[in-house]
Amino acid sequence: MRTTALKVLAAAAVMLTLVGAAQAQALSKVERMEQQRFAKNNSLFVLYHEVAHLIFDQLDLPILGREEDAADNMASWMLLNQQTPQAEAALTDAARGWQLSGRAYNSGGYESDFYAAHSLDRQRSFQIVCLMVGSDVGVFRPIANEYHLDRDRQDSCYFDWETVNRSFSALLGVGRKAKHVGTEVTVSYHNVSGRLKAAADAFRSSRVFERVAEDLRTRFSLPKPVAFNAKHCGEANAFYDRDNVEVIFCYELMQDYMDLWLTDHQAAVAESSSGKKRK
Repeated sequence: MRTTALKVLAAAAVMLTLVGAAQAQALSKVERMEQQRFAKNNSLFVLYHEVAHLIFDQLDLPILGREEDAADNMASWMLLNQQTPQAEAALTDAARGWQLSGRAYNSGGYESDFYAAHSLDRQRSFQIVCLMVGSDVGVFRPIANEYHLDRDRQDSCYFDWETVNRSFSALLGVGRKAKHVGTEVTVSYHNVSGRLKAAADAFRSSRVFERVAEDLRTRFSLPKPVAFNAKHCGEANAFYDRDNVEVIFCYELMQDYMDLWLTDHQAAVAESSSGKKRK
């Protein structure tokens, strides 16, 4: 999930401006809980995305197409197959998160966006929604309607989901009894102070690391021990380090998700207040 240094600097400037205005009004307890839920769920999706890179690498799986798109599809697939309200909420928030980051960081506004390893942020959002409605149209059609996917595309998303589900099920041997399951996963949190401390505390209390680590331990048998490390990185990012078989989650990314939610929330409050005044 890396971005270029130029885009990081530009995005940081935009975010500082937006968040500075958004922080003018304190959040209620309920709003703070919603903010942390949104950040937690987006972090969960990103972590599954990085775990997909880990699995591709450690199991030497074939990848047809761009690896970043495949990692997004695997993250969606893993969450959808959990078939829990929590997993569905994570995907819903992740789709919203890519929409918000696409607007905040002007994804598609740079020439480099069109030859980058990742799809545009809003494309990533729509792909999540497509796989959701493709997996269960009865449950997820309201979300697809909210994102204005027309009925023909919603119907064809079934085939997108079938392709993804069939492919990953075959690659990972889903449905066949494994001889041995149990990946060794260690989880570490680095201490941090200052502005990132609240985000770091929120990430740790979300237990996202522990949730995904347990998934790896019980569902997969990878050849090498895996390390999950959360720390200050100097940028909003998460990535898989092949050399060290390590998934790194940066506290700046948790802060970024909290800031995205805050900016969007305050914009909605301001718009609502403006509409009431006009009446």
